[in-house]
Amino acid sequence: MPGMPGTRRMPGMPGVDNDNWEVPRTRSMSRRDGPGQLHSPAVNKSASMNTRLLPQGSSSIISGKTSALLQGSGSVSRPVTMAAEPPAQSAAPLTVPAPLEKPQPSAPKLSEEVLQRKTKSLLEEYFNVRLLDEALQCVEELGSPSYHAEFVKEAISLSLEKSPPVVEPIAKLLEYLLTKKVVTPKDLETGFLLYGALLDDIGIDLPKAPNNFGEILGKLIMAGGVDFKLVREIIGKMEDDRFQKMVVDAAVRILESSEQGKSMLASQAADVKACQNL
Repeated sequence: MPGMPGTRRMPGMPGVDNDNWEVPRTRSMSRRDGPGQLHSPAVNKSASMNTRLLPQGSSSIISGKTSALLQGSGSVSRPVTMAAEPPAQSAAPLTVPAPLEKPQPSAPKLSEEVLQRKTKSLLEEYFNVRLLDEALQCVEELGSPSYHAEFVKEAISLSLEKSPPVVEPIAKLLEYLLTKKVVTPKDLETGFLLYGALLDDIGIDLPKAPNNFGEILGKLIMAGGVDFKLVREIIGKMEDDRFQKMVVDAAVRILESSEQGKSMLASQAADVKACQNL
């Protein structure tokens, strides 16, 4: 080391102008006495300790110098502990929004051919088991309220083609569907008109069809679904006066079979008379 005995003197080296390699220090001497400050070999030796044996980040603390990573970060007088890696900050829990429910696509509308096939199937099942709730569910599953008028027409047609005709069961089914608000009075009116428009031709093959149709009309008038204004409109579309008379007489006969029906006949007397005159 420079300044030690036996070391070659270099020009300008402090404290080596004589044979005394260590300059005596007094108590009044300070470590900051100008540019020519001297350090004892012991201090230099301590400062030159092999930093490889120290924990990472400790050398800057021992030497009293600020680490390059801490420059500009504040006062040096505070003890700074350097870790090998900054502690990982716990990330705030992510709030995952609840997935929005996608609107379910509406079921595709069935074609008229499919609706007719399903209608025939459910009516045949109903005629066999006579379960109103099951028939109601099947009509709802068709998912086509715009088809309900056609359903009424098909129900009447299939019931009167049976041998023997099933007048009572189909009247109960239509009344039940009306009560449950699956079919509307307008659906009934349109369905009856659709069937009545075909009655001149149907009556040729099924002579009892006009009478049976009149009975179904009478039962639905009793239930409050339709009235004699509809009967008047139906027979106005018919050409065969025999069939007209059969429809009107059958409807009146059903109403005359109960006190409630007689009361309804009296309240609709004008329309009943108009039908009879036709």
